[in-house]
Amino acid sequence: MAVSNKQSNESGVTARLIELIGNLTESQQQALLNMLRDWHNLERRKHARKSCVMSADYACQGRAYNEYIKDISGGGLFIETARPCFLGREITLTFCLPENQKPVKLKGKVAWTGTNGIGVQFESENEQLESMLKSFS
Repeated sequence: MAVSNKQSNESGVTARLIELIGNLTESQQQALLNMLRDWHNLERRKHARKSCVMSADYACQGRAYNEYIKDISGGGLFIETARPCFLGREITLTFCLPENQKPVKLKGKVAWTGTNGIGVQFESENEQLESMLKSFS
């Protein structure tokens, strides 16, 4: 009987979620999807992210931009932007870490896109960057 109650509770939760999501506007549904994707990505990340606000120059799809990095790790970063950059596209970045005047130059690819920015995964794990990240808070 315990299994039956558990299944009943789970199906009730699922039905309630579907009902609530169905009542959201399309933009609210997109925001919820982005939050769930971010939540899922946090659980499977190999590197701890550090929140920051750093200016970055980057090129994507043959165009150059200057935006802000909002979080970073040895494996990737998030750039806050409203500019389109398609999933899987190569991106080159140049930025300076706090208290380090030497520019960091990296290549990566757009791992995900959202309404408020793009997630970039570096081409290869960068142990030197990971070490530098540990030195700033």
